[in-house]
Amino acid sequence: MTVLLLFILVLSLVVSPDVSSGAQRAEQSRVMAFTSESGAFYELREGIRCHIEQLEEDAALHFGRDRVAFNGLLADFYRSKEFMPVWKKKRSQVKALLRAIRSSEADGLRPEDYHLAAIEKLYNNKPSDAFLQARYELLLSDAAFKLAYHLLHGRVDPEKIDSNWNISRGSSGEGLADWLLDVLESNSLEQSMDALRPDHPQYIHLKKGLERYRRIVDAGGWNSIPEGPSLKKEGQYDPRIPSLRRRLEITGEIKPFVKVDTSFASSALLYSSDLIEGVKRFQKRHGLEVDGAVGPKTLRALNVSAAERVDQIRVNLDRYRWFIQKLEPTYLLVNIAGFSIQYINNGALAWRSRVIVGEPFWKTPVFKAQMQYVTFNPSWNVPPGILKKEALPAIKKNPGYLAENGLQVIDSNGRSVHPDSVDWASYGSGSLPYRLRQPPGSRNALGRVKFMFPNKHHVYLHDTPGKHLFDKSTRAFSHGCIRLQNPFELASILLGWKDKDIQAVIAKEKTRTVHLPEKIPVFILYLTSVADEETVFFSSDVYKRDKAVLVALEKPYPYKRVESCAF
Repeated sequence: MTVLLLFILVLSLVVSPDVSSGAQRAEQSRVMAFTSESGAFYELREGIRCHIEQLEEDAALHFGRDRVAFNGLLADFYRSKEFMPVWKKKRSQVKALLRAIRSSEADGLRPEDYHLAAIEKLYNNKPSDAFLQARYELLLSDAAFKLAYHLLHGRVDPEKIDSNWNISRGSSGEGLADWLLDVLESNSLEQSMDALRPDHPQYIHLKKGLERYRRIVDAGGWNSIPEGPSLKKEGQYDPRIPSLRRRLEITGEIKPFVKVDTSFASSALLYSSDLIEGVKRFQKRHGLEVDGAVGPKTLRALNVSAAERVDQIRVNLDRYRWFIQKLEPTYLLVNIAGFSIQYINNGALAWRSRVIVGEPFWKTPVFKAQMQYVTFNPSWNVPPGILKKEALPAIKKNPGYLAENGLQVIDSNGRSVHPDSVDWASYGSGSLPYRLRQPPGSRNALGRVKFMFPNKHHVYLHDTPGKHLFDKSTRAFSHGCIRLQNPFELASILLGWKDKDIQAVIAKEKTRTVHLPEKIPVFILYLTSVADEETVFFSSDVYKRDKAVLVALEKPYPYKRVESCAF
């Protein structure tokens, strides 16, 4: 209809006797140009509509509406705009988007996930065909939506990695459509995209670490050190010493060896004091026992390639994006893989300590909860999982198990029952009508204090009588709860009590619960690589979770290439 009306208008101008020939020709040229442009614009809109409809019709992309639903978001966006293009005459913003896409590599993302090659080709060739213009339009918007979301919330969906994840991601992509229109209107795409990046120091430091390790990879990485006897003593001779020295020089644990004298040939093969100190620095950075000895564990860590360390950093940058922009000014953060806890008060580190976490069979879950109260001299009720898998089978084998572990048998009315009155053999793992309780005292598994943040996992922070385990470099020994090395320090900080007040409460041997002045968010997370200023720290992947994240990080996003449209 629009084309028909324009044709009538042109015809009327041609036959009008009231217009001078010069003015008539000028008006005819203007209208013809407008008609031509409008026709092209109409075809572009039809091309966008055709692409969108084919995207929606492709059943293989139905999962595209899962989580962020980029294909669904794209369709909803252009339907709301009546298939009007938003990038037309925005060439400078296309250049800005291309720069933003390229810079995503510094965040550990893959520029190819955002149609870099296709957009560059179309940008350079300036397509005149309406079909290619429509494809170009949708590629630009799709790339902008994806990149913006990934910078805000992460490339990988943590709930697909771990069903326990309960930190909101903004999974609907709400607000992205308005954001895109605003930045295109204000010509601020590059600045706005950059503002979506996490600005937390931990993220920035790890991002710089990625850059450093990529430079090492580009320079050839490092060679593996052959297996052999453990290096333990200063002055020990070993032909692998030059390889070890070079390996530590590359990552900065020692300075380049520049000493030259007549004994150089022999001294270069000796395990020297500077090498021992360099090994200790390496061990500290990699969560190993800091003894200066190159044994099997240290050798394995030394021989992890530079490329693998790059991937490890990339995995943890994405993990940071899952939560780091959702942190509050004050919170507790447990890093399971790092066996550590931090208390951040108004954005500043106020306290840190070692922790013991669940062994691989009893993994500590990843989740967020609100700490509400502290209990001194707690009783310990054996959790259902431990009761089923350990305690009941042990009681059946050894009638003295209960006495040896200081456990009481409690019935459904809360009354103590003599163990000998129970026919343990008659009960299966799910039918026991009793619970087992360990009363307060020095033998209690929870020690003298526990910190409660109610959650479905029955996980909490607590003291422990097994203090010797904190000297271990790998501290995965619990049944899932988190044992604190310095629990009284944390209680003093959170409650504002002096240590003597805490000790006075404990000395009474009576259970006492004290509510916190304010609830405190507790983040239980899993990070195998973190950074502090210029130093990158690596932890062992104790639960073997890095691979799943890396695979998901490398998996291409589906995008249906529409082959043709009939206008």
